[in-house]
Amino acid sequence: MELKLPSSEQAYWGLRAMKTVAMADGELAASEWHMIQSLQKIFGTTHDLEHMGPVTPVELARALPDPQIRRQLVQGLIVMSLIDVNVSPQETDLVERFAQALEVSAPEVRNLRHVMNREMIPLRLDLVRRVWLRPKVKEIWEKERIRGLFKFVLGMLGKYENPALAARYQAFEHYPSGSLGRSYWEYCRKNAFALPGEKGGAPEPILFHDCAHILSGYGTTPEEEVQVACFSAGFQRCEPWLFVFFVLLQFHVGIRMTPITEARTGFFDPEKAMIALQRGAEMNVDLNDGCDYWPVMSEQVEDLRRQYNILPVEAFRRPPGSLAGEIA
Repeated sequence: MELKLPSSEQAYWGLRAMKTVAMADGELAASEWHMIQSLQKIFGTTHDLEHMGPVTPVELARALPDPQIRRQLVQGLIVMSLIDVNVSPQETDLVERFAQALEVSAPEVRNLRHVMNREMIPLRLDLVRRVWLRPKVKEIWEKERIRGLFKFVLGMLGKYENPALAARYQAFEHYPSGSLGRSYWEYCRKNAFALPGEKGGAPEPILFHDCAHILSGYGTTPEEEVQVACFSAGFQRCEPWLFVFFVLLQFHVGIRMTPITEARTGFFDPEKAMIALQRGAEMNVDLNDGCDYWPVMSEQVEDLRRQYNILPVEAFRRPPGSLAGEIA
């Protein structure tokens, strides 16, 4: 993902737009105010948030000509409309008007209206069509055709067993301590996850998600699942924002998007999510785009982090006022 940190002036206009969307339904919820403050902290600005007035779509478009900043802002406005868990018609309408004025066509804008109208079938169908599963299924079809798809479906249902494949993954127990292979084995055993090939084990194409957990250092609590999804969005080249939207619905809004994971509410922390997004965006490899893990399974996780440019969380914490040129 290309992720551009806004200048102080760009942040000013973006934060005004965020507040305008948050206030569209007549009130500023605590979660909305927290998100605005968190973004200011990430941006390193010290704008007077409390006295910021609303901005119109035309004014915003005039102030923000940068296409990349426009795209990022529209996605941020979508998150803002969902952060209080209650998607209002006023907020949805305003997000659509902002997107139109900024000339940003994002499928998540359309999905937002599905959420507001509780149109779960069209919402799920659209997301499943676009989520990482689609390219994975295409990849399987090109390699193994029907046989591969059959194994994949059985794996997703936890009904595929392959002793030879399981033995290959079980061998990671004997890899050097701190290696990616040994860390993956420990991760699965600690979380009671069956290995690929074992009964109930996930299909091999899911390996990238587990490796993202290990390489990022994020665990498997609902809050950390949000963070690893944002981290994955950062390094993803194809429809990266879909990851953020998907996990926001699953673990914050409380809409069940996958049959194997229970929906939860209130686990999207804007500051932690943004830092995770930045960490992924700084990487020099897409872990989900044809990445072959087997050659590096014996390598140390710390070495791979340096090789892939996975920076620590602390590298993205900015002191207030670190951007010059504040706007009153």
